[in-house]
Amino acid sequence: MARAMNDKSRLLSEEALTKYRIELLVKGTVVIGPQMLFTQDELAKIDQLQTEIPEEEVREGDAGDSHNVFVKRVRVDPPGRAPSNVSGAAPGQIMELLERKDRSFALRKILGATSDYVIRRCQTHRMPPGSFVGIHLDAASDPDFEYAVIVQLARDFEGGEFVVYPSGYEHQVFRPPFGAVLVTTCKLRHEVKPVLSGERRSLVYFCSKRSGANRRIIENSTAGV
Repeated sequence: MARAMNDKSRLLSEEALTKYRIELLVKGTVVIGPQMLFTQDELAKIDQLQTEIPEEEVREGDAGDSHNVFVKRVRVDPPGRAPSNVSGAAPGQIMELLERKDRSFALRKILGATSDYVIRRCQTHRMPPGSFVGIHLDAASDPDFEYAVIVQLARDFEGGEFVVYPSGYEHQVFRPPFGAVLVTTCKLRHEVKPVLSGERRSLVYFCSKRSGANRRIIENSTAGV
């Protein structure tokens, strides 16, 4: 699909934005094709910048859900605190790229918002063979999470399907190709199936209308997935 000539958004036409918005409303999840929200150069830049960020292995999510995934934190939002970038130049540069005006405008239209969303949390996921993300609800990490945006950074891997479990509907299975962006509501349970071969890599960020402190209250705060 060609880039639109709309001055407000150089990324997608109004027709495409409306199509994605309707699909998100109806299904709760939508896949935006490669080269729509991120160019090849931008994906390469994200990939290069993330190499400068320390990695940690995560085996348990915020709600006690089981995971096996390697995570690099870009922006964090611990309980009781406002979102903040992780120290270092790379996280700030990644956030600047994500929050660019034309991209924010396109995402706002897809989400049906009248003002820009705040990115409350951002991180990369690396999933070698055997890795998985167990069934969970994103809102368990932060009650203000509204939508998750997942940018696919890898090409050659098998397995690792993104599976969504809508209430009252059959589960939905997604296999976004390299460069595609999956947007899903944080009100639906979902998982990432085990990776069978290759390495699944993605950039994940969570959007909200609220910019204040994370209102999640737990006895022992841990930084989960």
